[in-house]
Amino acid sequence: MTMLGRGELIRRLREGNLVVSPLLSKAQIGSASIDLRIGNVVLMVRARGSSHVDPVAAKRSASSRKSHEAELGRQQKHERYEIPFHSKFLVHPGSLALVPTLEWLQLPDDLHGSVTARSTWAREGLSIATATFIEPRYQGIATLELANMGQIPIALYPGMRVAQIAFVRVEGQTARIGGQFRMSFEPRQGRVADKDDFPFIPSS
Repeated sequence: MTMLGRGELIRRLREGNLVVSPLLSKAQIGSASIDLRIGNVVLMVRARGSSHVDPVAAKRSASSRKSHEAELGRQQKHERYEIPFHSKFLVHPGSLALVPTLEWLQLPDDLHGSVTARSTWAREGLSIATATFIEPRYQGIATLELANMGQIPIALYPGMRVAQIAFVRVEGQTARIGGQFRMSFEPRQGRVADKDDFPFIPSS
C-alpha cells in the first residue's frame, strides 16, 4: 500500500488525473494529504419522536410505500440548514451533523481516499464519526459526519479546514456498478436497509 506524497499529489492535480477543487490555498496540500473545507449546508440529526433506528422496519416501510414517501420519511429525522459564509453553526455535545466538503472530488480508478479529522480539531473533541472511505472513480462532494465528543459546543464556520484526505494506490480492477452516494452535491441520508442488506428478512 503506497500513500501519495505532496509531490505526487501536486503532479496528479496539475495533470487532472485527480480532482480536488477548488483548492483555495497552497497550504491545503500537506506532506501526504489535502485539507478539506466544510461547505455551507448542514443536516442536523434529530430524534423526531423516534426511539431507535430499526433497519428491518425501514425496509418493510420502504417496500410498502412509494419511493417519494419513503424518501420523505428518511428526511424527517434531519433538519437542513444553509449557513451563510462568515456565520457559525454549533455542534453540541452528543450531536451529529452531516456537512458537505466545499471541495468537489474526482478520483481515478487507481486511487482511494480516506478522510479523517485534522488533529487540531480532534483535540477539541470534534470527530468525524466514521473514517469516510472514498472509492476509486468516485465523483462528488464528501460528506463529513461530524460528532462532538467533548463537553461544550463547538462553533464551526463554512470554509474552515476541519478534515483531511489521504490517497492510496489500489491494485487490480476497481469497476463497480452504482453506489448510493455517487455524484452527491450535498449531504444525503443513508438508506440503512437498502437493496440486499437483509436478504433473510421478509419484506412484510
